[in-house]
Amino acid sequence: MIDSTVKYKIFPEQTGISLSPYATAEEIKQSRRINKMRDGFVVPKTAIDATYVDKKCPFTGDVRVTGKIFEGVVYKMKADKTIVVRINRLVYNKKYRRFGRRHTNVSSHMSPCFEGLINVGDTVICGETRRLSKTKSSVVLDFKKKSTEGNFKRLEDF
Repeated sequence: MIDSTVKYKIFPEQTGISLSPYATAEEIKQSRRINKMRDGFVVPKTAIDATYVDKKCPFTGDVRVTGKIFEGVVYKMKADKTIVVRINRLVYNKKYRRFGRRHTNVSSHMSPCFEGLINVGDTVICGETRRLSKTKSSVVLDFKKKSTEGNFKRLEDF
């Protein structure tokens, strides 16, 4: 995980916490604000132990998950702190009595606590929030790694 203060050359502070300028590392760590999550989602250990400050993080920032919770596959990770999640769904066609496949791409905010843990192809659980930017209105809450077991064919002797 990359330390955001070194990466961006800024020294932000978490809102709602006042510390003395001479605070020790232990005092800073104990004063870190962690938000309570809804629906049984657990705050990741990386969010509790890390020193990053991200105002759009659902665990340590000012964002509340208030809308729908959806699951999708990570499609792109080209932007910083933003991932594109592809949501696949089936739509029933009455005329042909079959299901058709449809998909939607959603831009979602990925908190620094997931940095290096999520890759393209992993399944993520996202929650709907207020508008975070022009295209983002959801945040990543949890992830499941893409399993590689059983996906490969074995070569057998003829």
